Amino acid sequence: MNILEKLFGGAARVRVMRFFLQNPDRVATSKELARLAGISAVSARREIHFLRAVGFIASAKRIDEVIKRKKTKKQKISGFRFSADFPLAGPVRNLVIGASPVSREKIAHYFKNRNGIQLVALGGAFISAVSSGSDTIPLSEYLDDYQSLDLLIVGRKTTRSALEPFIKKLEAEMGRELMWALLAPAEFEHRRAMHDKFLRDLFDYPHEILINKLGI
Repeated sequence: MNILEKLFGGAARVRVMRFFLQNPDRVATSKELARLAGISAVSARREIHFLRAVGFIASAKRIDEVIKRKKTKKQKISGFRFSADFPLAGPVRNLVIGASPVSREKIAHYFKNRNGIQLVALGGAFISAVSSGSDTIPLSEYLDDYQSLDLLIVGRKTTRSALEPFIKKLEAEMGRELMWALLAPAEFEHRRAMHDKFLRDLFDYPHEILINKLGI
């Protein structure tokens, strides 16, 4: 358990708080929250009860479109969302979002143990920028036109389906879906030679390279 988890009462609470802070407009049910945050249903209900009691989240509804008997119907779903009126939103956001939820060493260790991985680069959600004042926010919110990959992997002998379980764990810890890509070395070199926007949107902004066997 790291310092942040000790401070806020455990890993489950930090994951739930991070999810709502990363997705302030999203209405989620307790079942969805358990799946997205990678925690048990019991933990999800317990944390929702606590966070609702302190005013961090509030009850809310959303409208989903569902198909019943080959007809699309609208259905109201009851859930919870971040409370914009929470008085400590700024300081709590700085602590929960500003603190890196996933160590670079953990990510690097995972990919170093997989055959054929030649490049791993982080951007987007893994990189923070400091705005005016003391708030630390993701670059994706700091720059209007910033839509970079969060994670780029270049390698042979692996597939998206093989990497997805690890990516899902990262998403659960970070409280948000990650934009990631797996490229074969030949495709990466082709895109790089063409100055492809797909790659420039990562490498033209602050980023980190964890594994580099391509001489980037």
